[in-house]
Amino acid sequence: MCLPTVSADLPLTALPGIGPKRAQNFAVAFGVTDIASLLALLPRKYQQPARLRAIAEIEDGQRVQVEGEIEKVWLFRPRGRKTVLGIRISDASGELQGLFFHQPYLRNRFEVGTTVRLEGTASLKRGRQLLAPRRVNPDEILNPGALEAIYADADGISAGQVAKAMHAAFQLSGVPAALTAWQEILPPEILKVAAVPTLPQAIQELHHPSSAAAVEAARRRLALGEVLKLEKARHLASRHAADKGELGKDGFKSIQADPRLSDDVIWQRILARVPFQLTPDQQTVLAEIRADLATGAPLSRLLHGEVGSGKTVIAFALALVVAATGQQVAILAPTEILARQHVQTFANWLQGAQLQPRCLLGDDSPQSRRACLSDLATGTARLVIGTHALFQKQVRFKNLGLVVFDEQHRFGVRQKAALVAKGIRPHVLTMTATPIPRTLAWAQYGALKPCVLRTRAGNQAEVQTRVQPPQKWPELAAELANFMRRGQRVFLVAPRIDGDGGLLSLQRELQAGAWSGLPMASVHGRMPGAQVQATVEAFKSGRILALLGTSVVEVGLDVAGIQRMVVLGAERFGVASLHQLRGRLARGKNAQAAICDLIAEPGSIPRLECLVECADGFQVAELDLKQRGPGTLRGVAQHGHQRFQVFDPQRDVGMLDLLQLKEIRNWLAAGD
Repeated sequence: MCLPTVSADLPLTALPGIGPKRAQNFAVAFGVTDIASLLALLPRKYQQPARLRAIAEIEDGQRVQVEGEIEKVWLFRPRGRKTVLGIRISDASGELQGLFFHQPYLRNRFEVGTTVRLEGTASLKRGRQLLAPRRVNPDEILNPGALEAIYADADGISAGQVAKAMHAAFQLSGVPAALTAWQEILPPEILKVAAVPTLPQAIQELHHPSSAAAVEAARRRLALGEVLKLEKARHLASRHAADKGELGKDGFKSIQADPRLSDDVIWQRILARVPFQLTPDQQTVLAEIRADLATGAPLSRLLHGEVGSGKTVIAFALALVVAATGQQVAILAPTEILARQHVQTFANWLQGAQLQPRCLLGDDSPQSRRACLSDLATGTARLVIGTHALFQKQVRFKNLGLVVFDEQHRFGVRQKAALVAKGIRPHVLTMTATPIPRTLAWAQYGALKPCVLRTRAGNQAEVQTRVQPPQKWPELAAELANFMRRGQRVFLVAPRIDGDGGLLSLQRELQAGAWSGLPMASVHGRMPGAQVQATVEAFKSGRILALLGTSVVEVGLDVAGIQRMVVLGAERFGVASLHQLRGRLARGKNAQAAICDLIAEPGSIPRLECLVECADGFQVAELDLKQRGPGTLRGVAQHGHQRFQVFDPQRDVGMLDLLQLKEIRNWLAAGD
C-alpha cells in the first residue's frame, strides 16, 4: 500500500489516552508514529463478535466470551514445552481455566479478586478451558454486534488498545480528518469498472467494517493501487528511456532489428539440427519469440511449463539465432549437473558446426578457466554455459547479446542483474520448470512476458503416483531390489544429506540390508561436479542401478527410461516440487509407464493425495499456492521491488484482466 505523508501537527500523542510512553510503545511495536501510519496498520482479520455466555453454558469448540472473578494465577511448563500461564475464573454458574501459551509476561496483568472478561475457543476435554484467549475490555467494544476488526498485538500494546486508538483517530474534529492524507488519484471511471470504493472510503471501511462484502471491496481497492503503482513505474521507465533516445514512442528500441534474427533460412537450419519433431506448443513459443525479435526491442520473456515439455529446445534455437548475428550467448544453470547436461545436449545437436558450446564451472582447472575467460573477452567464444562462475567480475564479454536463466528462482536478484549488465541491453529469456499460476507469475516477474509449454515432448507414458506411510518402505525396498536384479534402474530421493533419514545414512543402511550387492551411488550438492557427472553417466549406462539424491534430482536431471522413483520424507516437499521430481520418470522416445512412490508421515498424506489424481503441472501449481501460500512475492530475494502488502495472487486472480481495460490503459499512458 502506498503510504501518504501526513502533516507534522498530527502525531500519535494528539489522540486522547496516548501519552509519550504509549506512543513510544506503538513506535517500537509497529513502527507507528503518527495518525497516517496508524491508519495504515490494517486489521489482521475480521470476525463476528463472540457472545457473552455463562461458564456452565459453553460448548466444546465454541468461540465465546466469559466474565468472572479471578481466583488463581499460576505458571507451569509442560514437559518439552514453553511456559504456560493459567488463570482460574468463576461466575455464578461455575469455574473455568484460561491458558495463555508462551506469554509468561502477562502474569502481572491478572490480579486475584478482580473481574476479567476473556474471549477464546472453549475446550471441555480437561474440564472447562479457554485456549489462547484474549483479554477483552468491555469499554473498548465500540460497536456491539457489528463485524469486528481484529488487530495485531505486541508486548506493551494490546489489540484492544490498537482498536481504541484507531477509533479515536477517526473521531478527530468529529470527522475522519486524517483520511484527507489519502488523496484518491484514480479517476471515477477506473473505480467504477473495478467496482471498488475511493481510497478514503476503503481505509474507513477496513477499520470500521459494515459487511464482509464491503471489506473485500475495500481490500481490492488497496490491492489495485499496488498493481497500478507497479504498472505505472514500468510505463514511466519506458518514457524515461524514450526521452533519452533509447526507445521510440511505441516503447521499442529506436534501431532496426537485425534481419538475421527473422531470416527463415537461418531458422530452418537451426531447427534442422533438433533430432525430433517440435510439439505444437514449442512451435507456438518460437513464433512468439521470433515476433519479439522482429520488433528490435530487447526480448524479455518468461518461459514456464510442464516437466519434460522441452524448454531446452527453445533456449537452443534462440541461442543459435542470436549467435548467428555475431553476438555472444550466456546460459546460466543452477547446478553443475544441469550445466553439464546442457553442454552435452548442445554439443550433440551442434555436431559438425563451427559454433560449439563452452563451459564455465566452479571446479574448472585454472588453465581451462583462463582459456575460456580469454575467449569470452575477445569474442572467440560465442556460446557459454555455466553456473555461478558466470557472475564473477573477471568474466567479461565482447558483445553479450542473450542471457538465459534456467531455473531462475535459484539465483539472487543482484546476481542476475550483474550478469545482464555484462552486455548492453541483451535479450533475456527466463526459464522455469515450475508452472506458475498466472497472477503469481505476474507478481513475481512483473514486466516479463510469459510464454507457456503445456504438453510433454516425445512419449506420453503414464506416471502413476502412490502415497504411502513409512511402514510400507521395507516392503517397497524389497520389491525394488528384485526390480533392480532384473536390470532396471531406480531413483531414490531423500529430503537432506546428513542425519537420521538423510541420504548418506540411507545409502549405508540399504547397502548393508535390502539392496546388498546392488550397484548404487549418491549425488548431492556437496560433491565435485565432475564426480556427479561421472555418477550420472554410470547411472545412464546401467552400471549403477540405484541413483540416490536430494532435491538436486529435481533440477532438470534427464535420464531416459527410468520407471521407478521413491521419495522418502515426502512431507518435507511441496506438491509442486514432488511433481517436478516425478517428472524425471518416463522420459525418452521409448519410455514405458512408471511408478512414483511418495513415503510420507500419515498426517501429511491427505495433502499429498492430490498428486495421485492430478498429473497436470498447472493444476498442481495452483494447489501448491493454496497449500503453501504465495510467500514473499517481491523484495531483493526475488525481484528487487517492494513486496506486496495487500495484493494476493489467490484472491486477486482476475485483477490482471483489469490492466487491459481501455480506461486503465489510458490512465497508465497519461502523465504523472
